[in-house]
Amino acid sequence: MKRILGGLIVMILTAVIANAQVGKVEQEILKLEQQWETALIKADVAALEKLYHDKLIYTHSNASVDDKASYNAKIKSGASKYLSIKRDDIKVTVIGDTAIVTCHWLVHSFGGGKENHTDARYVHVYVKEKDGWKMAAHQSTFVVK
Repeated sequence: MKRILGGLIVMILTAVIANAQVGKVEQEILKLEQQWETALIKADVAALEKLYHDKLIYTHSNASVDDKASYNAKIKSGASKYLSIKRDDIKVTVIGDTAIVTCHWLVHSFGGGKENHTDARYVHVYVKEKDGWKMAAHQSTFVVK
């Protein structure tokens, strides 16, 4: 009976610790998401360089695709300029060394020679590297009304 009770306690403690770790990772990812938003608004390419994985795949809501270098070049040159971002319905799912973020966002931006107002949802994929979490993918999809 003592062995069963001891085994049960170990299982419960393992579950509690695992949940605490997931909660910690979720908070860390949410912090990175806020840093990402701030960096876009401020056109802070140095901050984006730190946040993005070297193999970033950035798929825009218009289906154009950038890698880390091409996307940061657009931000740096002003070809893409984020004027405001409002995000809601943010959810983080952690699976091992991968974190997936889903979110709804309203974006007021300038790009392609015109002002844009985007109502979309996005998915971000973060991977854990030796130097921390890095955004490896962004996929945005228009909300159709």
